[in-house]
Amino acid sequence: MKNFAPQVSEYWKKVAVTTVLVGIVASTAACGGAAQPATKVEPAASGNASLSDLLPADIKAKGSITVGTQPDFEPANYTPIGEDGVKGFNIDLMDAMAAKLGLKVTYQKVPFDQLLVGVQNGKFDASIAGMTDRPGRQEKVDFVDYQVAGTVFMVAKGNPKKITSEVNGGCGIKIGGVKGNDDERLVKLMAEACTAEGKPAPELVTFPTGSDKNLALTSGRVDAMFWPDMAVSVVQRETGGKLESVPVNFEEKVFLGMIFNKQTPQLRDAFLKATEAIHADGTYDEILKKWDVAVIDLPKPGINLAK
Repeated sequence: MKNFAPQVSEYWKKVAVTTVLVGIVASTAACGGAAQPATKVEPAASGNASLSDLLPADIKAKGSITVGTQPDFEPANYTPIGEDGVKGFNIDLMDAMAAKLGLKVTYQKVPFDQLLVGVQNGKFDASIAGMTDRPGRQEKVDFVDYQVAGTVFMVAKGNPKKITSEVNGGCGIKIGGVKGNDDERLVKLMAEACTAEGKPAPELVTFPTGSDKNLALTSGRVDAMFWPDMAVSVVQRETGGKLESVPVNFEEKVFLGMIFNKQTPQLRDAFLKATEAIHADGTYDEILKKWDVAVIDLPKPGINLAK
């Protein structure tokens, strides 16, 4: 079985990361949904003066930022049933970084595919939702990469379609996806491999949210779905153990990051320093341990690491 390795392999060798496999969540999205009510979070500390001095003058004077996130991506960023706010390891990480900078955070909950455009048009100062850093996306926004992720297939218990880990291991199947994430790209890779062998291409069936995608898989309307490796345990719990995972060996580990408007490099750089600060004082590791997601650990964060 192939070991996942991050894109930008030379960089990965330099940082010498050791990961502990657990499980992860895939991104979800819907098009055209309105932003949900904001959630205000107080910083956990008054901030580090030397770090807060790195902020743009207007942000420092205001003392707060607006951050876009998606609300249904457990354990990364989600709204528990019966609650209004957002929780998850991404929220804890953002709160910890903002605290280092002396900032309050207002979270705006929107579908995944509205996060990038929201940062571009200035609706949000930043976004945190585990977005995959891609060179094409770097043309629109800047990434502060702070974690890595691998991908698996989630399939029905017993894997009745006998889907394998290879790029041609799911020819002719239906794959559930969500608009705005990487499903289309991955299905295209599979389709090219299958048709080259004279086999039927897999079909991508899109749904509004990750929950809809999960339901489609458990009800048999689709045969598989892509899922980030850190949240396998979450989706198994939510579906009553009806699903199991199959590694995806044709997708390398990728960098995930917060995103910032390309016109605000000073804010981006301040958050990079804040990310380094929560690594240095152990807060980053404590948050990953709390949420049991050590698999995402990226010891050396950076800007636009995907090449």
